[in-house]
Amino acid sequence: MRRSVLVAPFLALACFCGPATAQQASKTSSDDVFARGCGDDRGIDRCADSVQKDMRARYNIAAAQELVDRGVTFRRVMLVDGYGQDVVAITAHRSPGSPPMVEVQVPAPKGDAYAPLQAVLDIETWERVLADSANFDRDVAPLKDQQPPICLHAWFAVSEAGDAARLSQNIVGEQANAAGMRRDAESACGGGLGITFAFRLADIAYAALPECRSIERGSVRNIPALLATCKRLQGDRPAAGEALATLGKLQRARGQMTRQESDWLLSSDAKALQPVLWSLLQQASAIYFDSPRAIDVDHVVARGKVVYWNEPAKSEDDQEAEIELDLIRQLDRFVIKSLRLADRRPAKRG
Repeated sequence: MRRSVLVAPFLALACFCGPATAQQASKTSSDDVFARGCGDDRGIDRCADSVQKDMRARYNIAAAQELVDRGVTFRRVMLVDGYGQDVVAITAHRSPGSPPMVEVQVPAPKGDAYAPLQAVLDIETWERVLADSANFDRDVAPLKDQQPPICLHAWFAVSEAGDAARLSQNIVGEQANAAGMRRDAESACGGGLGITFAFRLADIAYAALPECRSIERGSVRNIPALLATCKRLQGDRPAAGEALATLGKLQRARGQMTRQESDWLLSSDAKALQPVLWSLLQQASAIYFDSPRAIDVDHVVARGKVVYWNEPAKSEDDQEAEIELDLIRQLDRFVIKSLRLADRRPAKRG
């Protein structure tokens, strides 16, 4: 059962979408998914057992009961962005015979080819995870005369805690404390403690994963999104993360880059590509890249798609083409060594 706590004034600022009310009257029995504080941006009931089961399946992670039965103590969050899309699952756990670990997963089909994204946690950090999770499943009582917020595209967090049976430390002898589990699901619009814990766990994971720090913080919305991006990087993750800066410049270049500036995106021996690159930047409506693969610290391959949208919006003449780049480190930044653009083909807008 959830327990209510009176929020202190400073906790009122912990919501990641601005001032907010309590968790919609403790997730009342109302049939309206938003009145219960359970709806994501698309109105999916993220409090429902069946929906959470589907979420775990997308991340290929075990249910809480299964972990506890195996003697695992864990804290986990599954985060949904402000458009109802599953973003990342972060799990801190301590399994029998192993040190505490933190793991990051993204939605992926079975047989996920990406390398695991995980790290060992020191005992002090593990204890901080447990302390931060102490109250995530409690309701927050609203401040007096607090006004309802205007809250759009809020993130959503499903948080879980499992404590395996352990020997009690409060008595002499060997008496085990029973295993236990807790769970909470809430929108950032609710101003509850679950969202606060979810982002704290993301910060802890980021601090424990130095391979993700080459990704520019300003290129992603927040730390959970950065961790999801990092998980999908292939090969040498730090190098692939650095290459994202160059790919981002290409994606933002349309109408924002001079020809001379685009020339700086090319390696010293690839200046002959300048007309091709400049034509691409002038004609493309958008460029999308899959997660890059770093062959080694100095070489990265990036594949993606270029789209060419014609007006009006429902035009049947939209086109797309596959693109592949070879990037090389030069003057300690990644630049384009080769560019291959396939023939255009008809495309449909999503």
